[in-house]
Amino acid sequence: MTLPLIPLLPELGNRLAGSPLIIMLDIDGTLAPIAPRPQDAVVPQATRRAVATLASRPGVHVALVSGRGAADARRLVSVGKTWVIGNHGLEVADPQGETEVAPEAEAFHGAMAQASRKIASAVTHVAGVILEDKTWTLSVHYRLADVAVVPRLKAAIDAIAQQHGLRVTEGKGVYELRPPVALDKGTAVLALARRLGGLVPRTSVVFAGDDRTDEDAFRILREHSSEAVTVRVGEAEVPTAAEFRLPDPEAVRRFLEWLVAETR
Repeated sequence: MTLPLIPLLPELGNRLAGSPLIIMLDIDGTLAPIAPRPQDAVVPQATRRAVATLASRPGVHVALVSGRGAADARRLVSVGKTWVIGNHGLEVADPQGETEVAPEAEAFHGAMAQASRKIASAVTHVAGVILEDKTWTLSVHYRLADVAVVPRLKAAIDAIAQQHGLRVTEGKGVYELRPPVALDKGTAVLALARRLGGLVPRTSVVFAGDDRTDEDAFRILREHSSEAVTVRVGEAEVPTAAEFRLPDPEAVRRFLEWLVAETR
C-alpha cells in the first residue's frame, strides 16, 4: 500500500535524519510540471530555491535524475552543487560538471545516430510529434499529436529500433529508444547512493519520481534499504513500487521545504 507522504512527515524524521542525506529527484513531472513540449518545462523559482538550499547544506547531497541529457537537466534546474544522472542512467555528472558516459552505451553511438536520422525522417510531417535527440537515448514525444497516429508511430519506432538493435520503453506521452544495456535509473541511483556513502546504517536516502522509468529506482532502493524513502508523484490510481506518494510538483516543493527546515 502506498501512503500519502505529507501527513506522515513528522513520523519520518528519523528516517531522513541520517548523514549523509542523499536526495535524488526526477525533474519533469516531479520538480517541474509536465509541459506539452520538453523545451517548455519550467522548475518554479520556489522549488529551485529549496533545491539550492539543500544542496548547500553540509552532509546533504542532491542528485537530479532525468531522462534528459545531463547537460539539459542541469540547465533546466539551474542549481549548483548538484549531481546529475542523465539519459535514464547512461550519464553521471558530478557537481563540477565532469560527465561520465557508461562504456556500454558508447558502443551504440553509431546505432543511435542512425536511428535518430530515420525517426526524424519518419516524423517530419506528423503534426504534434517531437523528436528529442539526446545522443545516448532518443525521446519521441507525441503528447501534442492526434491519438490516431500513435499506433502507426509506435510501429515505425519499433521497426527502427529492431533494425539497429535498440530497445523501446514508454513514458508519459513519450517513446524512448535506448541501447540494450542493463542500465537504468535504478542501477544509476543505487550506484550513486553508494558512491556518496549512503545505504549503510545512520545514512538517509530519498528518491522522488513520477513516471514508469522511476519505478526501477523505487524497487532497487527498497530492495537494498528498508529505510530508503521512495516517493511516487502523481495520481493515486497508478500502481507503484514506491512506499509514499505526493500528488503533484507543488507538493514536492512543500516536501523539499520541510527538508530545508529539518536540515538547519
